Amino acid sequence: MSKAEWQVMRIIWTLGQATSKEVIEVLKRKTTWKTVTIKTLIIRLQKKGFLKADESTRPYVYKPLIAETDAIHQSVNDLFDSLCCMRKGKAIGDLIKNSPISKGDIDELIELLQNKRETAPDEVECDCLEASL
Repeated sequence: MSKAEWQVMRIIWTLGQATSKEVIEVLKRKTTWKTVTIKTLIIRLQKKGFLKADESTRPYVYKPLIAETDAIHQSVNDLFDSLCCMRKGKAIGDLIKNSPISKGDIDELIELLQNKRETAPDEVECDCLEASL
């Protein structure tokens, strides 16, 4: 999903379902996008299999075909699969440093890291040339 498509999906995930008019109203307050641009994004998301239109109603009601948590998981894994294994820890650190995170989330992260530490290697090896050798 493109950054713009993510914005559309976040609205629909938050509302659970939405008409194009509802999506347009929210995005017009947040962006300078034209109505036709937003409708194009909705159509693209349908073609990609992220949204389904209930065509039995007028106006159409759009529902997500992928859960937000699944989309986030897929997106994060795609990003991290493209990184060198030696750089993943630094990328996670940068993300933590630059993101608003609740105390509860921090506590969960600390617990995850403590558990991960028990089986973590002393050093992670580069995997950039592995497949090509």
